[in-house]
Amino acid sequence: MIVTVDQSLFHEKAITLLDFMRFVLTAMERHHVLLLDPEWNSDDDAQSIQRLLQSMPAAIRAAVHEKLEESLDASANMGMSVARIRVEPIPESQWVGGVLSHKDALQVMQTPLWLVLENGRNDLEFLRRILVRSDREKLNAHLAEGRIEVPLGGGTGELKAFLENLATLPDQPSDARDITDWIRRLRSWAMLDRDVRAATKDQPSDPTKPSKTSETLRQLCAGMARPRPFPGHQLSRRTIENYLPFEALERWVSKGKGPEIDHRSKLLKAFRSSMFGDVRRACFNMKEGLLKDVAHGLRKEVKQSKRRPTEAELPLVFQGCEPKVEGGAEGHLVRRSKRHRRARRWNSHSDHPPIRHLLKNGFGDDICKMYGDKGCEDHWFWEVFVQDRAAQAWRDQLVESLWAVL
Repeated sequence: MIVTVDQSLFHEKAITLLDFMRFVLTAMERHHVLLLDPEWNSDDDAQSIQRLLQSMPAAIRAAVHEKLEESLDASANMGMSVARIRVEPIPESQWVGGVLSHKDALQVMQTPLWLVLENGRNDLEFLRRILVRSDREKLNAHLAEGRIEVPLGGGTGELKAFLENLATLPDQPSDARDITDWIRRLRSWAMLDRDVRAATKDQPSDPTKPSKTSETLRQLCAGMARPRPFPGHQLSRRTIENYLPFEALERWVSKGKGPEIDHRSKLLKAFRSSMFGDVRRACFNMKEGLLKDVAHGLRKEVKQSKRRPTEAELPLVFQGCEPKVEGGAEGHLVRRSKRHRRARRWNSHSDHPPIRHLLKNGFGDDICKMYGDKGCEDHWFWEVFVQDRAAQAWRDQLVESLWAVL
C-alpha cells in the first residue's frame, strides 16, 4: 500500500515526533511505501519535514532517509491499481475519498490484510497451488509474519454477511465500529466460488451461469468502488475443484483401495474423454456429479433407481456427451437400457465410456484435498493455466490485485 503524507502535518505540528516514527516503523514492518507531498528531497532544507528530522538522533535520521528513498524508488515501478491512502491534518477522516487523519491512517497501516475466503483451509491451499513459486513464497512469508491473515471460512453465508456489512457503510462513520469496518474494507481481499444457477423442482440447473448468490457477492464487491475498487474475484470456473489437473486426479485414483481403484480409474477416464470436453469439465460438479444438476423433483428418483440421468434430464451443456443412439423413442429406451447394463462391464480400454453413468455421482467431497497433497507436483497446477488463456488471464488479475492491495 502507498501512504502519502501531506507535509503540512509537520508545518502545523499536527503530528508528534513519536507518531511520525510509528509511521516509519509500521511502513518498514508492513512493507508499505511511504511518500511525502511535496515529494521527499533530502537536499531541500526548506521542506517541512526537515525540522522534525533534525530533532532525531543521527542513526534514526539515517534510517528515515533510507526508507523515504526506498519508497520513492519502489513507487516509480508501481501501477495505478496499487492501494493508496493520503494523510492530511484533518480532525475526521474522509473515508470515501481515502483521505485520513494520521491516527486513522496509522491504524490502517498496522492492520493485516484479510484474505476473505469461503473455506479458509481448502481455498488457501488452492491459492497457494496456483501461484508460481516466487509468489507462493512471498504469500507464505506474509502469512508467517502476520502481514496477511485468513480469518474466515464459514461458507457462503458468512461471506455474504461480511461483504454486505462492508458495502453498506456510511460515508461518514458515526462511531468506533464504523471506523473499524472502514479499516477492514480497506484491508480485505476476497475470492468467490462461481457455482451455477441452481436447479428448481422442475428444471435442471444452468451451469453456464453463476449462481444467484455468487452474482450477489460479485455485485457487492463491484459496488464498493471508493476510495478504490474492492478486490473481489469470482472464479472463472464453477469451483476450485474444477482447476484440478488430470495428474492430480490420477494420483487420487492411485490412493484408492482395492476395487475402488478400478471405479476411480473409470470415473477419471469418463471425465477426461474428448466427448465430455473442456467446457463441461469447467462447470461439472466435481464433488456430487451430474445428479446435482438434475431438477429437484427427479433427483431422488434417479438416485434411488440407481440409473443414470437421461439426456433430457440434464442441463443443455451436458447433453450430447455420449454417442447418439439411432432409432425411435422405444428403440432408444431399449438401447439405453442395454448400455446401462453394460456400464458395469465397461473397461478402461473402451473409446466411449458411459459418461452419464460414471459421472452421475462425481469424485466425492474430499477431492479438494488434492490441493494440499504433497505428492502432487507444482507444475501440474501451473499447466492448467498455460492451456487455458481465459483462466490464465483470471489468475494474472487475481495475483496482481493481491499484491496491489497489500
